Amino acid sequence: MNTMEDKTLFTPKRIAVGVVALLSASTFGFVCGLLLAPQSGSRTRRQLHDMALDASERMEEWTEDAKETVEEFVKQSKKVVGA
Repeated sequence: MNTMEDKTLFTPKRIAVGVVALLSASTFGFVCGLLLAPQSGSRTRRQLHDMALDASERMEEWTEDAKETVEEFVKQSKKVVGA
């Protein structure tokens, strides 16, 4: 028997998969564009290095934000449960 939950289009898992796919495709396209651009190899390598550093910094920020969000969720959950 199908429930309404089975037919939900925007489940958290589907949204996460879509975001990962979008980011992966965007990154792949951007890197391909850089590699095929008419510029010197050293300039391209420097750009890729800078992008990797930027991406690393953003991931650290996102990780910290996610950690804070989870900690706040746990804190609020404990208040609701009364633990």
